[in-house]
Amino acid sequence: MNRRFLLASALLASLTVPAVAQDQQPAPQQGQQPGASSPGAIVQGQGTVQVRPAEPQVRIESQPPEITVETTGEPQIRVVQVPTIAGRMPQDVVGWTVRDSAGEEVGEVRDFVTEQDTAAIQSLVVSRSRLLGLGEKLVTVPWDRVKVGPQGNELVVSLNKDEMDDAPDFEYGAEAKTVIGPEENQK
Repeated sequence: MNRRFLLASALLASLTVPAVAQDQQPAPQQGQQPGASSPGAIVQGQGTVQVRPAEPQVRIESQPPEITVETTGEPQIRVVQVPTIAGRMPQDVVGWTVRDSAGEEVGEVRDFVTEQDTAAIQSLVVSRSRLLGLGEKLVTVPWDRVKVGPQGNELVVSLNKDEMDDAPDFEYGAEAKTVIGPEENQK
């Protein structure tokens, strides 16, 4: 592109010099009127020079992007079967009443702790009301100690009230993998 610009500039300069020379006429001799030709002079027609600026030729080229896909062995597909409780998904059981072996209400379903590598339920998280219904205490009950109640809309733990009072406390954290999680329980 620079080469074309230089050629256009050189061409323009060479056309301008003769045009300037043609515009300059010798000064009239004394007694001669301007524009009058001297005797024996040859009058030539004046040429016109038209200068056009060079138009740049822009060419845009595009190329497809370079994409590299690397594979690192066989894809790993793992099918996880989520257990159901009385034919319902665990999320649908949250809020159900939990009763002890004597049939007394001991809390409500809050969440489920699962195995780290599978969706198998390891334990039940029960929300227990504190004294006079103030506050909440989360405890876990091993899943093998839980069954669905006869009505199909509550869970029954094979623990008595004292065993429920001594059940391990539960706090949401990185080590516990749960179905619902603390965010959903805040709603």
